[in-house]
Amino acid sequence: MNQRRIIFFSIFGVYHLAAFIFTLMMESNTSFLFQLVSYVKWFKYGTFLGVLLVVADFVWWWREERLHAKAADAQRLENNTLKAKVYDLQQAAKAPTVSK
Repeated sequence: MNQRRIIFFSIFGVYHLAAFIFTLMMESNTSFLFQLVSYVKWFKYGTFLGVLLVVADFVWWWREERLHAKAADAQRLENNTLKAKVYDLQQAAKAPTVSK
């Protein structure tokens, strides 16, 4: 895993840890929940951030899969080309020489 991916998952993990701690706080103190009604707008933004992180991870994974598929196709083509060259060299070495 590259460094950018580790940083991304660290941010994603901190986001989920904060959401977990927040839900534990709300469960233990219901009066705290009623005080937070005025901050519902901010909660919408926070959950939207979580959705964006999930979408970003999916897009990142999809792009990497496409790049890996292209690289595998290029390697397969190069391998087939080299096999054809080796075959041609073998056939040229086996060709009978015509003497007069």
